[in-house]
Amino acid sequence: MKKTLLICAAALLFACSADDEQITNEEVTLFVNHYKTTSVLNGTQFLIQENTAMGGDSFEGAASIKNFDFEPGFTYTITAKKTSTENAGTDAATVSYEFVSENEKTQVSPQATFEIPVARFVNGVGYISFVRGTSTNGFILSQEIAIECQNLCAQLENVTPNQEAATGTFTHGPDGTYVLQSLY
Repeated sequence: MKKTLLICAAALLFACSADDEQITNEEVTLFVNHYKTTSVLNGTQFLIQENTAMGGDSFEGAASIKNFDFEPGFTYTITAKKTSTENAGTDAATVSYEFVSENEKTQVSPQATFEIPVARFVNGVGYISFVRGTSTNGFILSQEIAIECQNLCAQLENVTPNQEAATGTFTHGPDGTYVLQSLY
């Protein structure tokens, strides 16, 4: 009886091995928005649209695009290699992108505004603030993007200690900085 149980357990382990993953590669066209937004899992992420979704209102997040030299303040249409890994035993897939070529690069207006969550409540995780620093030392968004807070520094500094959910409206500043225009 014990041997039968061991054999069944071993068969089950081999049947559910990591080799059951299915990996597909394809070349896709991506539209990459002019700014990165915050991400609970990755700190920041690109906002992208793929192939037929290009030109629509909704964007997906991509943690990275390997070998892509992103410059804030520009939208891009690029060709990328998309690798999808179907994870065995789940309905989820892991997707990664690798830059192949740049098709178009367009500068946005310096007055173009964009909204980014700077602090929020996440179900199952709790309160998350993406802003670090102080008004005297400067603020950093997700340990990556410098924030010029102008006359809103005191408000921004109070978001985390008061555990407030907050979203900032920004414009692009010099050297990849984000300039805070409003905070709500």
